[in-house]
Amino acid sequence: MPHIDLVIQEILNTINDLLEVKNKDKSYVNVVKGVLKKIYTISNENNIEDIVFELEGLEQDGDGEKYIEKLIKIKQIIEDKIIEKSRVLVFPDSDDALNELINKLKGSNIEVIISKGDAVDAIFSYNPNAIIIQNNKNINAVTILKSIREEKILDQVPIFVISDVDYNTKLECLKLGVIDYIEYNFNIEEVYLKLLNIINMSSKCLKNTVYDIATGLYTRKQGETLAYSLLIKAQREEKEGTLLLIDFDFMGEVNKRLGIAFGNKIMNKVVSEFKKYTTKVDIAYRMSGDEFAFIFYDRDVKWVKNVAEQVLGFAKQYGEEIGQNISFSAGISSISKDITEYKDILVRARGALAVAKMEGRGRVVVDVDSVKKNNTVNILFVDDDRIIQSILKSRYKNKGYNVFTASDGLEALEILKNNSIDLVVTDYYLKLMNGDELIKKIREENSDIPIIVLSSQKNEDYIKRTLDLGADDYVVKPFSPVELDSRIKKLID
Repeated sequence: MPHIDLVIQEILNTINDLLEVKNKDKSYVNVVKGVLKKIYTISNENNIEDIVFELEGLEQDGDGEKYIEKLIKIKQIIEDKIIEKSRVLVFPDSDDALNELINKLKGSNIEVIISKGDAVDAIFSYNPNAIIIQNNKNINAVTILKSIREEKILDQVPIFVISDVDYNTKLECLKLGVIDYIEYNFNIEEVYLKLLNIINMSSKCLKNTVYDIATGLYTRKQGETLAYSLLIKAQREEKEGTLLLIDFDFMGEVNKRLGIAFGNKIMNKVVSEFKKYTTKVDIAYRMSGDEFAFIFYDRDVKWVKNVAEQVLGFAKQYGEEIGQNISFSAGISSISKDITEYKDILVRARGALAVAKMEGRGRVVVDVDSVKKNNTVNILFVDDDRIIQSILKSRYKNKGYNVFTASDGLEALEILKNNSIDLVVTDYYLKLMNGDELIKKIREENSDIPIIVLSSQKNEDYIKRTLDLGADDYVVKPFSPVELDSRIKKLID
């Protein structure tokens, strides 16, 4: 189970996010209700009695103001509760040998955690600023160091070893990355000051860290900073953008049974599958324990939902292979011109995620406003004549369609790869790739997408061959715009 201070800090982060949202509509209130319910459950599990007391008996049918007031009250309780402490994690062979040093650290408002369990699990649970390993007959520091160093992401945690005089062990520990190897009968004041300096330095580094210690993804702070920049970029360039939040459903149970390190390996396996679909522009970061965010640039909601469902299938299959119940719930929201704050997009995705959880977990849900926006039909026009491109784009955009254009077959295939296109209208004669080849390529990937071919070629053999290759309709140039309207509508309906 995560350390209590980390649990409280996560709750506070979530509340601060919600209170920063400007548009406090009905959707927002529903998210707040869900968050308060989750806070109550977490507080109950971790015996945070004052928060449990505050939320007991909270009616689910109250007005929005009531829930927001309650959120502010919980924030005040937590801020009064939180004292920013540094943590030192100690793996002792004998508590007595380190008593004086431990008491001196505690006197400086440093929390000292004594652990005799799995080293990697303890580090993930407590996220310490420094680690002390006492090397003795019952604890082998080298073995612990090797298990820690297998998790390469833990290299940023400073480690001290306290041991008997043993030159070979000292060299091996230093090679494995310890900050200092301290021999018994050490000067308490000297070691205390060394630890204090390292802890202060580590605290500053942790606050400004860019990558999450367990997954290697961006930290929440860094991820949200980059997400805001990507939002501005998408709006400036008039590109699509979609936010996906995932929350692993049963990871708490896995962590309790098999350990946090094992749980992290499962999450990393699934997150790595998501990363196969990301580009260098996209952003992935860890929001909190089991929750992750992915921002896909120039990708629409349909495409992202399809990816999420594919990865969800992968996660469930992987769970079956290792004998564990693995799935995640997901919420999706789209970036639109009317939303200028990333927090507003985030709260919509959170609302969709809450619905996915309530519907039974292991589901992918799209935010209602994003569904409305993405009910628009996506049409791809492929033509190397810029004038025709411009006319078609203007006409069908005015009719309410979402229009994509390409000048050649290769560009068309790239658009099809990155977007959920509902209909393709293509010229027969194209640069780089003719209409025949483009139809073949499309049909190799998608047998259902309707294709209309525009061509000045009236020869019946051409028309038959085009239809046999997989085109759904053939319109001879010059064509009537009204006729094309009719053909498009027929195929879409």
